[in-house]
Amino acid sequence: MKKILSLILTIVMVISLTACSGGKKEETTSDKMTLESGSSSETSSGATGSTGKAPYSGTITIACGPIEAETLNKVIAEYQKTNPDVQLDTVVCQTVTDFETMMTSWIASESLPDMYIAQGGATEQGYAKSGYLLPLTDTGFQDRLVDGDLDLFKYNGNLYAIPMALSVSAIIVNNGALTKAGVDLNNDNYPKSWPEFLNLLNKCVAAGIKKPVATAGKDTSSVTAWTFQYVYQSIYGKNPNWYADILRGKAAWNDDLYLSMFDKYEQMRPFIPDNALGNDVDGMRKSFITGETPFIFQVAQEVGNLKELDPDLDIMVLPSCFTDDPKDQTIISGFDSGVSITKDAKNKDLCFDFLDFITSRQGATIFNGTTRYLPTVKENDVELDPAYDLIYDILDNNKLPNSPILSREWIPGIKEIVKGGQQDWFAGADAKSVADKIQDEHDRLVQADPEWVKKFLDNYIDK
Repeated sequence: MKKILSLILTIVMVISLTACSGGKKEETTSDKMTLESGSSSETSSGATGSTGKAPYSGTITIACGPIEAETLNKVIAEYQKTNPDVQLDTVVCQTVTDFETMMTSWIASESLPDMYIAQGGATEQGYAKSGYLLPLTDTGFQDRLVDGDLDLFKYNGNLYAIPMALSVSAIIVNNGALTKAGVDLNNDNYPKSWPEFLNLLNKCVAAGIKKPVATAGKDTSSVTAWTFQYVYQSIYGKNPNWYADILRGKAAWNDDLYLSMFDKYEQMRPFIPDNALGNDVDGMRKSFITGETPFIFQVAQEVGNLKELDPDLDIMVLPSCFTDDPKDQTIISGFDSGVSITKDAKNKDLCFDFLDFITSRQGATIFNGTTRYLPTVKENDVELDPAYDLIYDILDNNKLPNSPILSREWIPGIKEIVKGGQQDWFAGADAKSVADKIQDEHDRLVQADPEWVKKFLDNYIDK
């Protein structure tokens, strides 16, 4: 049964995670769950099929986004072929903020769901630190994954989530709209630098697509998607230790390197519709699908949302191209959508067995085949959407160096401040004043949490 959470909660318990963690203990080695010997991703039914155990029974409550909820209903249907008495109860969180708000409430009321799917990062590491998650280090699940950085899914050396999506920050293009307008874009001539991208936008304007870049000014994540991509590719490209240097006092949010981002964004403003400030995500997707604004800056998973609205869309996913020189272009990627098991799971063995199935060849094929996320499990039979052809070829053949998605390694709270500041700039605020405010707020967060800063710098290795 799906329980659709309202975005406007009737009662919101505003209790910080730190305050809620009092008296909680981290899980010890004795608390870890391990798979029974013989469990393998090659089996068709996870641990249950490989060990010959009696079928499981019970209900798993799992919090996740709308796409994952639809997908998990297909996964559980297959799982029920060998475990017919298992039911899945999905709690759908429409946004990251929605999920984190509900987690705060669940923690306060000691009513965590059995499992959840969420981004890896500082917030989830905080849940692990406070003992709300079960460690997955010794399960063998991570051995099934493609190579990638799992640091955002770990705390204190233990793994607390299994990523099920390879996230890529990219440029998503309605190539059908470009073709219709007579603009040729293909896997050979795609833009590889900022001048080449501006040239492509000018071609669109000349072909009659007057404002080709879509964004949603009302949504802070949408209006800053371009910002984060620029930081990963161009700012870290010039100083890979930029954020560590901010913490050391050697760089700042209001220095010339960050202010250059506003200069580049300003060059793109003429290609963004005048009404974008009042646009929401639904409006942005609508104008993209119709071809009115055929360019979006987002993570590649957005393809799934767009194809759900219009399955016939001809989409291309391009690597970001904000550097002045093509030789400096990178691809921005990282693990995402991690599956975790909470300490309150009513039937832990069942949850571990279900996660074993999700990360099996059969389960991963269903999961990634339905979500259209780039798969993380090595053994899978997923037929990728053609939209990913270029991106997957670049990743699979290491054609571009990787710029990891790093914003989740910044001090907790700063990402939201950056988003709010970028939205203010988009609405007309002065770039320098916005950057000064971000730096002031960052100083406040650093002073309030010196332990986080110390741990970050103690573990940081200069690039």
